[in-house]
Amino acid sequence: MTGSPGSASADPAAAAPAVLMVGVNWIGDAVMSMPAVQAWRALNPAARLTMLVKPPLAPLWRMHAAPDDVAAIEPGSLGAVRTGLALRARHFDRAYILPHSFRAAWIAAWSGAPERIGLPGLARGLLGVRVVQSRSGPDRAHQQFEYLDLLLGPGAAAAPEPPRLRIPPEAAASAARWLAGLPAGPRVAMMSGAARGPAKRWPVERFAEAARRLAADHGCAVIALGSPAEAADAAAIAAAAGGRGLSLAGRTDISQWAAVLAGCALAVSNDSGGMHLAAAAGTPVVAVFGRTDPGRTGPLGPLCDVVQAPGARSRDIGREDEDAVRRLAAVTVDEVMDRCVRRLARGGATGGGRSCVP
Repeated sequence: MTGSPGSASADPAAAAPAVLMVGVNWIGDAVMSMPAVQAWRALNPAARLTMLVKPPLAPLWRMHAAPDDVAAIEPGSLGAVRTGLALRARHFDRAYILPHSFRAAWIAAWSGAPERIGLPGLARGLLGVRVVQSRSGPDRAHQQFEYLDLLLGPGAAAAPEPPRLRIPPEAAASAARWLAGLPAGPRVAMMSGAARGPAKRWPVERFAEAARRLAADHGCAVIALGSPAEAADAAAIAAAAGGRGLSLAGRTDISQWAAVLAGCALAVSNDSGGMHLAAAAGTPVVAVFGRTDPGRTGPLGPLCDVVQAPGARSRDIGREDEDAVRRLAAVTVDEVMDRCVRRLARGGATGGGRSCVP
């Protein structure tokens, strides 16, 4: 892919640097890294960028404009070695390592990229990784700035643009077919799941009550989304909306999920990957937070609101964190409905690409 030295002057593409980015492992983290990748791409338009991620995240990055190619990491230790050796044939000039994990840096080392740059993590020096320390500050608390500092340099002054996804036509067509059967009215997506368990899940009964009110009092159509494991909760939410509800939990792939969100006037969600996906799809968001800090990991973009009970905030909490569960239970349906109604009334208002705050 890089061409021979003798052909560089005749072929400008041959002189373009080949760059590998080892991406993060969760939907939410991936979306939070997108503003930095976008900013890097704007400064390096000629570079040939390969994004390397776990297989479930490959379709997400294929919806993004920055990578020229998206590659998947094979599972297991031997798979990591095979992945690295396959990448070596591409002759990368540089590798950026976005995760803090040893495995991500190990694969980058196997790729043979002579310059390897990453955030702090285990055995970085041993693996030949130059570590970049992110610079914090009052206006740089959000996780997106860690990735911005990695890709653009510590303290990068760039004002990051919100994450942007391109919905594939086939996914948009699938979403249109599903949504066509709903009654007229604003479409509201509801996502009651969260990978971190009860510490990030507003009670499903409250999602259902909000769905009932949105349908009965405001003429909304409610679409419940989630994984196959969340199908029962999604069915209960859709049922609460009566004939104005639809459950698609477990029926969409990630591109179809994004397409459905893009077709909605609003998304109501826990602090989850679905929340970040909705923001990246350009859909207004009302997010319910427990104890996690929206200033550090909140959805990115101007069209979102966060509802959170008062109290101390933390970036890292356990799945069963009692204070987080209590704080979620303290958020009322009335509070969430107030934000939903106000956001629906504002429609497509736009603003700067900052993280949402309560």
